[in-house]
Amino acid sequence: MSLKKSAKFPLEALKGWTGRQIDVFAKRGVQLHQIRIKNPGQGNDWTSEAIWSHVQTIAAVFKEKGLLPPIVYIHNHDFNGQGGHIAAELLRTAQKANFNTLVIDAGYRKNGTHNDNTVLTSSLNLGPEQLDALSEYNHNQQMIENILCRFDSRTSQMTPWNSDWAGGTEGSDIRIAKEYGLDVRKINDAKEIANEVFPLERAVTPFSEYKLRLGIAIMIEPGIEPKSVDAVRKWVNSGGKLKVGGDVLVGLKRWETLVSKTAETDKLLANMPDELAAAMAQQSKLIGPADLPSHFSASQRHTALGYQQKGLDFATAQRKGTDLSPLLAAPHVLHGAPKKLPVGTKFDLLVDALDGSIPKKAEIEFLGFGLAPGAASGPDAAARELVLNYLHEGQVAQVQMPDPDAAVAATSNSGPRKATPGNKLEVPTVVPGEVLSYAVKVGDVLKKGAPLVVLESMKMEMKISVPDELDGLVVKDLPCKGRTKELQGDILAPGDLMLELQEPSK
Repeated sequence: MSLKKSAKFPLEALKGWTGRQIDVFAKRGVQLHQIRIKNPGQGNDWTSEAIWSHVQTIAAVFKEKGLLPPIVYIHNHDFNGQGGHIAAELLRTAQKANFNTLVIDAGYRKNGTHNDNTVLTSSLNLGPEQLDALSEYNHNQQMIENILCRFDSRTSQMTPWNSDWAGGTEGSDIRIAKEYGLDVRKINDAKEIANEVFPLERAVTPFSEYKLRLGIAIMIEPGIEPKSVDAVRKWVNSGGKLKVGGDVLVGLKRWETLVSKTAETDKLLANMPDELAAAMAQQSKLIGPADLPSHFSASQRHTALGYQQKGLDFATAQRKGTDLSPLLAAPHVLHGAPKKLPVGTKFDLLVDALDGSIPKKAEIEFLGFGLAPGAASGPDAAARELVLNYLHEGQVAQVQMPDPDAAVAATSNSGPRKATPGNKLEVPTVVPGEVLSYAVKVGDVLKKGAPLVVLESMKMEMKISVPDELDGLVVKDLPCKGRTKELQGDILAPGDLMLELQEPSK
């Protein structure tokens, strides 16, 4: 892939942004006291001098408006083990300047992993073949670590230590790349290309996630070759679309960042008017009290109303018992191999206090697995259930749940079938995800660019349009089930049959 230096935003833009935040709070009768800087820099950017210049810029705006010095909370985790040392130097600088409202979260992140050799080799002038060899070596080292250690913080290194992008989401990069059937070695390159063409930069937290999604869209688009900045610009400027979800389009439309919008950003939005209109309409729907189940607790209602869809999803997971946050106090269980927990293992669970105060810990002892009475086998294996036995305060508790191994075995030959490669009448999905709904019905004549199907991929709704080559064909069958209030839609992987077509009758 061909890369260029990513976009930067000037301190003058940070000054204007800080002033706007103060004014927004003041209009509501509230004084702003704290500014959070998320991922102000990694690698080459993570220096005490660079961060202190940002702090000074922010503090100067507060002083000009006659306010007390702000609390500046810096959230940054490095990739080379230097974060703590540089943070210490930054605190020394702040103390010399009598600035005593600086808070820094700069714990080590992935130090001692293969990323360290990118620190060592950054001073060398390596050629393309040598960089590819280094990438391949790092990938193999990562696979070895994946075997040796199950903790994500040791097995998810995708972003080089000196990357210019904001980070924060690289833990899922490997998983997402595999879902799309992509080369995991190229994920960071794709994000850098996306950032060059659509420089959302690092001003608002979701933007780093958007870079990943835009990077994925660039990689899966066959019309963009080679995967380079110039090729992406040419694709967009010639009317091309990208397979990104509505929230990304809304982010590009609003452009709440500190760098100038590129012409390609507006052009992409102009190329996708239907998708953008649907996304903007969806954004306007707020979750209100009437949307919440009556059995939600007060804290779950607060979470859903305060954090909207993500809060509702989290509270729903709590009610279903699928939320794993109670196991945060037991990493050896949370990250253990499935069905391998030794009998006699003791661990703590976080338990919500009845009075709403700080969660308490409950000690649990695992007593072993068993099968539920009358457990099915053979063709009915999917119905087999496990019984998990626990000891808590002298009492034995049993939990019954489906056996994941039995469910996998029973469904290995079921589900959506693969589309026949090369058969234009069998339309495969390029994007993995859950089918939400079709925008067409059997007998419809397809029109290029019109809505075809809506999927949920990477936690976002993605509207797939009719490709040019399918224009004029007739819908023969809709082989997948969409989501309903009661049931999940079909889960598709790349290559699964999404739509069956036929030639129009003459």
